[in-house]
Amino acid sequence: MEPSIYSVTERSEKWPALLQELPQKSKPKQLYVAGELPPPDALVVGIVGTRRPTSYGKDATEAITRALSDRGIVIASGLAAGIDSIAHKTALEMNVPTIAVLGSGVSEAVLYPKENLELFRAIAHGGGAVISEYPPDQKPELWTFPQRNRIIAGIAKAVVVIEAGEKSGALITAQFATEFNRDVFALPGPISSAVSKGTNKLIKEGAIAISDPNDILAALGFEERAQAHTVHDVSHDEQKILDALHESLALDEIIKATRLNPAAVLASTTSLELRGIIKSDGGTYRKII
Repeated sequence: MEPSIYSVTERSEKWPALLQELPQKSKPKQLYVAGELPPPDALVVGIVGTRRPTSYGKDATEAITRALSDRGIVIASGLAAGIDSIAHKTALEMNVPTIAVLGSGVSEAVLYPKENLELFRAIAHGGGAVISEYPPDQKPELWTFPQRNRIIAGIAKAVVVIEAGEKSGALITAQFATEFNRDVFALPGPISSAVSKGTNKLIKEGAIAISDPNDILAALGFEERAQAHTVHDVSHDEQKILDALHESLALDEIIKATRLNPAAVLASTTSLELRGIIKSDGGTYRKII
């Protein structure tokens, strides 16, 4: 069943508070909403990234979304395929509302991508909100997506970029976040990975590198809290690393012990650390579960 649609303006009690901070030229005049907006002062974090994530990017998105959702943080993203969809779905699994910001109107007839119709309905009927500044029947255009990215950045206290190519729309969201004085986090990745070129570039330009979901929580003012994790669905490379970590090892020692290439070891150790399975300390890695 298609959810009902209503509109809000900055005079409304439901208007997201952080949008008031935007420069006048960047403020949307109104928002069309399907579902229920969170309280105006809710803590929102944007999670964005490529439409074609690697398994490393998928794992990181799930781990970060779970850690933030566990603290009641509202996840905002763009309902696109890939990282956006994983973030929305993981938030819903955690029973925490999520906000999807569209590059089209919020009518099902113009929804893009069409394959996310069920996700659209799950968000709108599951306590979250699907929003757009465009009229409900506005079809998506090339120019509408960069503009919607400024709203993701505008409603969020911080933006997390998981994986992004050199020309990814996620980098536009990060650019708006910087302009709006929001924290920008980026997931480092192998230099050989096309979808890590954008995030590695962001880190070089001053974004905060993520080595653990707690990096984000700490920046938002939360105290670090131990997370319980179960080791499951580890890749072949990750299992080789876990088998080698019967004692603390430096990265070069892991490479030597596993005989994996350096890029594979970097990707796998980062993924394992994000999932709370291993931890780095003083340049060495150790198993924590």
